[in-house]
Amino acid sequence: MLKKYHRWLLMTPHLPRSPVAFGLSLAALALLDCGANLVFTHLKQTTPNLITGLIAGTFDTSFAPEVWLAVIGLTLGTLIIVISIAAQNIPKITELYMQDWTSLIYVWCLLLGGAHIFYIKILQTLGRQPVGSLLLNLYGLLPLAILTALPYIFYILKSIQPESVAQQIYRRQYHYMAQLGVVLKEGGGYPAQFLRRSQAYLLEGLNQLEDLLTYVAFRGAQAEIIGVVSELLQHYISCKPNYPAYFFRLSGAVMGDIAFKTMFDQFSQIEENHTFYEQKCFRLLGNAYVRFLEEEQFPLASLCGSEMCAIAHPILSMGDDTLLELIIIRFNTMMRFAIKHGSRHNEARHLYNLAFHYRRFIESLVHYQRPHLTQKCVNYLRTYGNEVYELAQSSPALYFIVDVFAAELKKILILVNEQRWQEQLQLELLEEMLRLDSPPELRQLQNGDRGRSTGVGVRLLQMGLALFYLARQQPQFAQRIVEDMVEDVAVLGLSEFKRLFQQNCDRLRHAQPKFWEDTDRGNANLYYSEDIEQLPVLQALVERACDTLRIAQLS
Repeated sequence: MLKKYHRWLLMTPHLPRSPVAFGLSLAALALLDCGANLVFTHLKQTTPNLITGLIAGTFDTSFAPEVWLAVIGLTLGTLIIVISIAAQNIPKITELYMQDWTSLIYVWCLLLGGAHIFYIKILQTLGRQPVGSLLLNLYGLLPLAILTALPYIFYILKSIQPESVAQQIYRRQYHYMAQLGVVLKEGGGYPAQFLRRSQAYLLEGLNQLEDLLTYVAFRGAQAEIIGVVSELLQHYISCKPNYPAYFFRLSGAVMGDIAFKTMFDQFSQIEENHTFYEQKCFRLLGNAYVRFLEEEQFPLASLCGSEMCAIAHPILSMGDDTLLELIIIRFNTMMRFAIKHGSRHNEARHLYNLAFHYRRFIESLVHYQRPHLTQKCVNYLRTYGNEVYELAQSSPALYFIVDVFAAELKKILILVNEQRWQEQLQLELLEEMLRLDSPPELRQLQNGDRGRSTGVGVRLLQMGLALFYLARQQPQFAQRIVEDMVEDVAVLGLSEFKRLFQQNCDRLRHAQPKFWEDTDRGNANLYYSEDIEQLPVLQALVERACDTLRIAQLS
């Protein structure tokens, strides 16, 4: 029975809610009126003495119409003022209000209650005494209207808050997706109009959230909206297996949406991959990320990256490589915009946060045993790190981000090692980290003097990774790191290289797990290593490599 109701509800063209609410309210009032008169007739027959005074018409009803008009005027006046003011800052608030069953039914009940007392006055003028209706109105409807007027005003004030509006949109979209899954799972064909209306409804909710995000200036409300978009997409992904393939045929509602106006050439691919809703959500989050960067709302920009990580988990659990590729593309796009913003404003905070979320996403790929995608993302992260290094020549604040990228790659390599991936695959990932300083970071100065490494932090992190490998009795990985480090001798010279290496050893030896300043990630020290007891072993490996190099040069 419930499935049939869902089917009828979704297949039937959407009726205006206000007339439906009016019909329901009128039917309820008519039933109450008939019930009150039946009860009064029964009491009249069983206890005639009790209602003798009532039949004599001792009620004074002259005040009732004025009281009803006052209650209606207070409620509707407040409602109109509140909605009008809210409409200036919250787009489509009137449309949302006209879809709220609670408000529509309450207002119609209030108006019909006032009309009911006038109906009674007309009957009294005609010489009839509808005592049951009179008792219902004076001792039931009117006190109820007076008592609920103020709570209803508070309800309206709460419902027009941006957070409440976002939650209303979320609940409607959430239930619609679930009902759609119940109906479409039954199979059978559905008319094109139904598919167009369903796709339009799904995109309309996202458009409302995007407009709300643009108009609202409060950080809490903006964070709530970003979270709602993420939760809707995650719920849609869970419902998506219940939707048949024909549901994803692009209708005019999708092709006419503003987010797809420039994607005409990709319509066939979007339709084949069943990704129109995901594309819309990812574009919404991407646009929000760029806008937050321009407004220097870095915590909100970081939230966009965090929600992308949250969305990746249900996709990984379902094993949908197509959607994973979309997330990778979106992360790379966000990284591109972040790098442009950082180089233009000499600002590194947002890159610091985005690198953290990118690394969390890659760690999810590692936990779900996706080596191919892990390699791709590590390669992308290393490529962006090299690009950041080049841009840091003119934006010095970005130098630290190169170290951050190296630190994130180090954590990924440690996780891969703990997951006991194949040695060859670990070596390939290690090579990506060692190529992070390939732009190259050791440069000759124009006057012929030796240049000093500007990426000491990268070497420090690589040394910390080598200590980790030595602690786990895997010297082959540490030896590869040492070989890459010794290549600096060609630029620095042997004595300068040894001096810098010893300096890095001292830094690792005295590094503390906590830094004395706070960042968005707390005060953890990126350069700290827990395996400093392996420093003598690493020093011996470096000394042996230097001796080998010296012998090769002499020969």
